[in-house]
Amino acid sequence: MNIRLAALTVITCLTFAGCGTINNATVSDQKLKERAAFALGTSADAITISNRSNEGVRINFTATTGKRSSQCYVTSTASMIGVVTSDAICSGGNAHKGAGQCNALLKAAGRC
Repeated sequence: MNIRLAALTVITCLTFAGCGTINNATVSDQKLKERAAFALGTSADAITISNRSNEGVRINFTATTGKRSSQCYVTSTASMIGVVTSDAICSGGNAHKGAGQCNALLKAAGRC
């Protein structure tokens, strides 16, 4: 009985490790640009992707537009319909620029 439990544990761990590797290989830089562009309110061709790293279902990356860089991440899973990638979550950068949400605090911070 212990051998079956050990085998099941090993298979489960290998499956999760494999999903992380597949995830990083199936999400292209172009997809990351599109997701980051939407989050930052710009176009995909204005974004440069760097510092990409994989943490299982989460892909961390830096999205740069002009002189501003934002730390972003997306999550991605494989399903019956294919690879499903979330919207990007980004911090810093110009997330409020051009979004019509400029106020005194954002102006003081140089974000609009």
